[in-house]
Amino acid sequence: MTEPTLNEINWRAAFLGFGVDWVFSNLVGLLVVSILLFIKGFGLESELPEALPPDVMLVSQIIGVCGALLGGGVAGYLAQKRGSLHGILGSAIGLFTVLCTVPILGSPLLNVGDLGFIVLNLIGAGYGGKLGEQWRARRTDKE
Repeated sequence: MTEPTLNEINWRAAFLGFGVDWVFSNLVGLLVVSILLFIKGFGLESELPEALPPDVMLVSQIIGVCGALLGGGVAGYLAQKRGSLHGILGSAIGLFTVLCTVPILGSPLLNVGDLGFIVLNLIGAGYGGKLGEQWRARRTDKE
């Protein structure tokens, strides 16, 4: 397989995949984390913890990887070829955006768990991109 050139990259597909990943991860993540914190006794009037409890953080990261899988699938479906590359590009755009906001928001430096999440995110997005590409190919074969 030859190396992809910039002309073969469908940037629209990558950015739309990033958008789907971002919207899904943030909306579903916010909803689920809010519900989990409410169940744990953190209401609207109580002080939020300094850091999320480990189980809530794990659920949050699983939702993030699912968002990457979904966004990668959209990118791969729209790109029609090199789905894994487009899925990874969409996720990389999102990760780059997050890493750019770290110094602005004063967030702590990345730790080993964050690096593991980044790797899982990229793997999920690449796999989603491949699945999206294959789904598109199956749909066009049936028509």
